[in-house]
Amino acid sequence: MAGEKKAKAPEFDRGAWEYVTYAPGYECSACHRPIGALEPALRGAVDRASGAPGTVYRHNECPARAVAA
Repeated sequence: MAGEKKAKAPEFDRGAWEYVTYAPGYECSACHRPIGALEPALRGAVDRASGAPGTVYRHNECPARAVAA
């Protein structure tokens, strides 16, 4: 399934994110780049069709958001 496109990240306002943390090894939900070891990340949750909400992380200063603005 290498040809599948990744789902578009849901849009949140900045107040919807829970807190800033560090999430090395996770992928940014906006730009799909890895989050570095000492790089601040926003933590949030998205509803899933079945089961508990899923945790997502986004760069605190995401390059994808800078390009879109």
